Amino acid sequence: MCTYAELERFDVLKIQFVDTVSQSFHARCLLQLRVRGAKDRRDSFVTFKDGATESVEWFAGRIEVLNSFEHDSCKLIDEKPTVRDDGEDLLIQLRFEGRFNQPMRLHAFPFDSQELSIEFIILCRVDGPVPAEVNVSPRVSCRLVDSGFAPRFQWRPKGKVRCHAGTHEANGRTFPKFGATVRVAREARFYVTNVALPTAVFSGLAFTLFAAQPSEPMERLSVAFTLLLTMAAYKITVAGMIPQVSYETLLDRFLLYNFFLLVAMAIASAVLPQVGQEAEDLADRVCLALLGAVWCLIQAWFVAKAWSRERSERLRRGGGGLVI
Repeated sequence: MCTYAELERFDVLKIQFVDTVSQSFHARCLLQLRVRGAKDRRDSFVTFKDGATESVEWFAGRIEVLNSFEHDSCKLIDEKPTVRDDGEDLLIQLRFEGRFNQPMRLHAFPFDSQELSIEFIILCRVDGPVPAEVNVSPRVSCRLVDSGFAPRFQWRPKGKVRCHAGTHEANGRTFPKFGATVRVAREARFYVTNVALPTAVFSGLAFTLFAAQPSEPMERLSVAFTLLLTMAAYKITVAGMIPQVSYETLLDRFLLYNFFLLVAMAIASAVLPQVGQEAEDLADRVCLALLGAVWCLIQAWFVAKAWSRERSERLRRGGGGLVI
């Protein structure tokens, strides 16, 4: 006989940290499953083909974390699962704590948001000798305890906690799985204030080189190279603040665009004296206008990306569960 369980409650009691580099987070959770009409068969909850039986405690012990970061990195807090009666039903309650694996995409850093999922698997195959199935109850209660959200100065919860249930395929076998997901958004102000804003100021200050005459390229190059070295040194300083991933994030591209703009100014300063005195002033004004337009476009692009990410997050809010 197939065992049907309903996910009735899922509380994310605590989120200790979110590590986007190692693709993991540390959390504590409480989950509750309801098995309807199972009170009378508590001691013979499952029956094997050979007639042997096992209790509901045995079934509860088959529930394990699916997305643990390392082997045994997530453990049951209590000595054993809690099983109690509720009318004719049985309630199975477990509390887990540990480090969970979560693939994260940082292309939109520092305006990124991440979905943190805690998933469990029941080691009873859907088509095995002791089949099991899990569904989300229509009256499910899933929430994030606000006081347990530790990284609030780096992240903020977004929207609602959502519960889900389904199946997991492994080596040709199918197991029931269930879990909950909470979305968190990064607090970007630190990176905007300490990385993006100084970079924009450095590249903007480079336009002071146009105060020197185009016939004096050494003065212009002196300003350009000074700012280039300053920006390079600053980028090395803030490198530890930026996630070290093998692809470019939004902030990486912003830094590179401003850096290459400074390089373009240095090249223009060296080339302008070669066009001749008659066309020198006109070429200088054209370069100033073009480079100024490019600088404005870079800053506008960064602001637009930040605004569009915030807008998409507002539209994305929704889903099942209780509001945080």
